[in-house]
Amino acid sequence: MKRVAQIVLSSALILVCISCRSTVENSALNDQESLETRVKSYEVRARSYEVLANAQNLSPAYSSPQFRNHSRLSGQNLRMVYLQEANRYRNLADQAKKEAEAKKKTNE
Repeated sequence: MKRVAQIVLSSALILVCISCRSTVENSALNDQESLETRVKSYEVRARSYEVLANAQNLSPAYSSPQFRNHSRLSGQNLRMVYLQEANRYRNLADQAKKEAEAKKKTNE
């Protein structure tokens, strides 16, 4: 029962993050202030996914050797998904920073 609850909560969290991502990406970001806000939000999301990956790795159900390879959605597989999402948001933050710098140079 505990394991099912963890999987359901993880799935719900992923769905919430996906819906938030589409909202941020679809909004109009034209001025410098919005670019900085976008950079901050991407960095926060990257840190959040890193925390989820660490929690996934350190939780008791997955740190025990007898439970590690029993589920396709548990342990290292789900941890790698979280780390990939963290890297993706970190790359988006870097791109937004470069856009902000380029915009500053053109405004000056």
